[in-house]
Amino acid sequence: MNPEMKKPKIFYGWYILAIGMFGAFLGAATSQVFMSTMLKPLTEEFGWSRTTATGAITTGTIMAGLFSFPFGKLADRYGPRLLSSLGAFVIACAYIGITKFSRLWEFYVVFVIARVVTSNTLSSIVPQTAAVNWFRRFRGRALGMLSMATPLGASVLAFVAQLIMDRHGWRTVFVSFAVVMVLLVAIPAALVLRRRPEDLGLVPDGIHSGPEAAASKELPPAQEDVAWTVGQAVRTRTMWLLIAAMLMALLINAGVGFHLVAYYTDVGIVPSAAVGALSIYALTGALANVVWGFLSERLPERILASVVMILTSAAILYLQTVRTIPEAFLFAILFGLTSRGEGTLVNIIMAHYYGRNSYGAISGFVHPFNMIGLGFGPLICSIGFDLTGSYHMLFRVFVVASLISALLFWLARKPSLPAGNLQTHPRAEI
Repeated sequence: MNPEMKKPKIFYGWYILAIGMFGAFLGAATSQVFMSTMLKPLTEEFGWSRTTATGAITTGTIMAGLFSFPFGKLADRYGPRLLSSLGAFVIACAYIGITKFSRLWEFYVVFVIARVVTSNTLSSIVPQTAAVNWFRRFRGRALGMLSMATPLGASVLAFVAQLIMDRHGWRTVFVSFAVVMVLLVAIPAALVLRRRPEDLGLVPDGIHSGPEAAASKELPPAQEDVAWTVGQAVRTRTMWLLIAAMLMALLINAGVGFHLVAYYTDVGIVPSAAVGALSIYALTGALANVVWGFLSERLPERILASVVMILTSAAILYLQTVRTIPEAFLFAILFGLTSRGEGTLVNIIMAHYYGRNSYGAISGFVHPFNMIGLGFGPLICSIGFDLTGSYHMLFRVFVVASLISALLFWLARKPSLPAGNLQTHPRAEI
């Protein structure tokens, strides 16, 4: 690249992030929060039990986790251009497929495919790897904004889906989403996305290579941070502490979030208000990702993650006292702001601790454990409710589990650097 070329006013990484966010936004149509709004229309039309239908969501979530590692390796090697554009096209086909099934096993197959591809190419592994590659100083806000897209999509798409269903039925919902997915994600992803800033003569955060980069306070990419391999990372105690803390946090959050409407209606809150509170929970959770992402640029991520889980514990304690609509909305806001933060913070921690060279593979190794938490959270709550006739015992367990998760995050200090790995930007650990 000509060193005299003027630096663009807008760093290209923000275009990468924008497409990633929109893909995650539309991919929320396979999320647990969104599918909870589709549960009743599906079960009523086909006569399935709610546990049977929820089993498809659990299966899809766990399978998405099992495929995360190979997708992570592909993300490191090929980047988002191929994977996100192809993934968006496959998801669009799966949305159409959902409208064509007539038997339970067909629903399982199509939904699982959609969930696996969405989770890895649009919602987590691929776009997160791209964000880590394109940003360093602004990595916290970039990952926070990206993590915001899925819960925001679940909140908005739930309302859009309801409007469409009221007029045209649930099948039209998925057909409409399929068309939008191709036009606004698959095609732009193929045209705009790139693997790393080095492909365009840039380094993370938008500095040109050559004399400009040399004169800058920023370091060249090869010296920017640590360079762990996935094999080195998984042999650290810190990695397993993060996995345990995150798995526990996601199991709690998924269980409470998926059953929130059911719990509210059980305690006498009208269904319309319960659904409204669920959407508020998703919306505030989306905004929380950005808030915690910005805070991570100023405060240690590990400490923030511990604080998030302590606040989550307090919020679940409060949930057990909720009986009125204002209280229901207040809990939705509090739980959204607290429970959604740990996902963004863990991604930032992994990038800070282990670097970007193998971030896709490392996050792909961690992601299956996360999806186990997401998948089994709703199922454990369903079983617990069927056995006891109440959610209260489970919620008490979740309070304690949240505090244990906070302790595990606190103990997950930055691991010692393996011999031969680079680290030029050390940060103090508290």
